Amino acid sequence: MTTRSQPAARAVAVPSWPRGWRAAAGLTAVAAGALIITGALLPWVEAFAGLLPISGIRGGNGRELAAAGAVIAAAGIWQLARGGQAARWLAGLAGFAAAGFAGYLLIQLVRTVRDLGGDSMVIARPGPGLPVVLAGSVAAFATLLFPPSAQATLRRDPGTRVFSWTADRESVGLRRALQIALGAVWLLDAALQYQPYMFTRGFPDMLAMAAAGQPGIVAGPVTLAAQAVSANPAAWNAAFATIQLALAVGLLFRATARAALAGVVVWAVSVWWLGEGLGGVFTTAASPLTGAPGAAVLYALLAVLAWPGGREERPGRSVADGSPLGRYAKLAWLLLWGGMAWLMATSPAQTAPFTAGAAVVAFTVVFAAVAAGVLIPGLTRPALAVAAVAAVVIWVTGEQFGAIFTGQATDPNTGPLLILIAAAFWPLRGHDRLREPAALVRGKVLDFPERARASTRTFPAALAGAGQADLARRGQAGKPPGHAVASRSAR
Repeated sequence: MTTRSQPAARAVAVPSWPRGWRAAAGLTAVAAGALIITGALLPWVEAFAGLLPISGIRGGNGRELAAAGAVIAAAGIWQLARGGQAARWLAGLAGFAAAGFAGYLLIQLVRTVRDLGGDSMVIARPGPGLPVVLAGSVAAFATLLFPPSAQATLRRDPGTRVFSWTADRESVGLRRALQIALGAVWLLDAALQYQPYMFTRGFPDMLAMAAAGQPGIVAGPVTLAAQAVSANPAAWNAAFATIQLALAVGLLFRATARAALAGVVVWAVSVWWLGEGLGGVFTTAASPLTGAPGAAVLYALLAVLAWPGGREERPGRSVADGSPLGRYAKLAWLLLWGGMAWLMATSPAQTAPFTAGAAVVAFTVVFAAVAAGVLIPGLTRPALAVAAVAAVVIWVTGEQFGAIFTGQATDPNTGPLLILIAAAFWPLRGHDRLREPAALVRGKVLDFPERARASTRTFPAALAGAGQADLARRGQAGKPPGHAVASRSAR
């Protein structure tokens, strides 16, 4: 009797629900986008004791924020469905832009309501819409600070008492050197912030100067921040200096390096807006020779480029290529130096130490050539070398060493940071790369010499490409012939 075998059921691959921080980032982005849209639909202003609510969606600003919320929600859905860093960056940057815009609108709304509140015919009060939009925008921006998507939980590092996400046990070589250099610069910033002049009313006056010639969306928050600091300059400056000192210390120690880099991005972007007025790029007096586009934004860019977890195995890759920006890192370089070329060409000659028209043209051409040079593999290293030399010239002649010896400087300005960013883009050669396997680095063998020696005994064979079968044959070769026959017969 024969039996007909049934065809085996074909397995159907069912996509699983994303787990870990990928799911957290995606769900947070979707919720943040929905919250922004809800805030745009809610009343922004309520007149006559709430009898006349005015929804934000009735105006162009509300519709723009609602569109930003839709983009953030779509990015969150894409993060849940496909993953990837692009969706998280889109949601985070859109959240940052929406938070800044909503914050500016909220400041203007409070001022307007304060002016109208005493009118007996128009009793206006702020509605809940804009605060809801601001909360959703901040939540979307916070997704950039979540741990990597591959990490399932906020695990504790077995070797320390801190969460593993705050630590950086993997970065070595140039990447770790850039983190330490960034920490040293922040240490200098903290020392400058602790100067006696910064504890006087001269500090808020310095902040208020950043609002001169700026559009309203930039000048409004800068003026508000300066007014807040002027109420108690000593306390505010002590807090600012301590924050910078904490960032510096965090970067110098591996146990807190990753968390410190995240803090650098948030703090630097805030300072770039509220303290530097976006580097003055929207004014007519901005010049790269005097500090444009601002040192704070370069701190944030360098922190992103030095973010841990990058891989630079192949010769010709740089630290920037292994950063979260990936292939878009060169776009950031192009925007930085291309923007400097544009600012140099459009800035008035009297704002620069070089008043001759030929010097302005020369700097413009050099900046443009440096911007385009990294896009051509054969010209990358010469372009980076020229960028470093140009940064030194800017720092010495134009920025006067950041005026750090005057007693009123808050940072060394852009020159040193441009050199560090150029180092992050430098293509690594074969002998510059880490030769130990990544597993040894992740296992912190480099911190324990005795384990390193034990691990490297088998490393030459693995480096030569010997598999398990090859190693087994080599083990049998050193034993008596009868042992190999007995082993085969026992199988």
